[in-house]
Amino acid sequence: MDSLARFVENDAFARHLGVEMLSYGDGRASARMEIGPQHVNSFGLVHGAAIFSLADATFSAAANSRGTLALAIDVSISFLEAVKDGVLTAEAREVALNPKLGTYLIEVKDEGGRLVALFRGTVYRKKTGIADVTG
Repeated sequence: MDSLARFVENDAFARHLGVEMLSYGDGRASARMEIGPQHVNSFGLVHGAAIFSLADATFSAAANSRGTLALAIDVSISFLEAVKDGVLTAEAREVALNPKLGTYLIEVKDEGGRLVALFRGTVYRKKTGIADVTG
């Protein structure tokens, strides 16, 4: 297993939430999360934190796919549609890259392809390679 795969698989919180990473590499990533009772809020809707966490895990995989440890320094999310159940997917793409910073857009969609949330994140790239933190 390569260092990027180890890095992605070491995300214990994403695993705990049921996030399944589908693909990652070259500044992109995609993931899915099947909604369960642990993901809903008091209204019976998917909790914003669950949607945020799916987007954030996908953001992390995309940003760190360049091989250098990338840490979030700024994120924002807009919730566009309410969701009750089903499967959510997140697609991350790199929109800006330089040696120190990278910016990513992540779209979260429901099973019907409706845009549920739009997440934007910027990372600071450390000098450390992800191989150095994954062993």
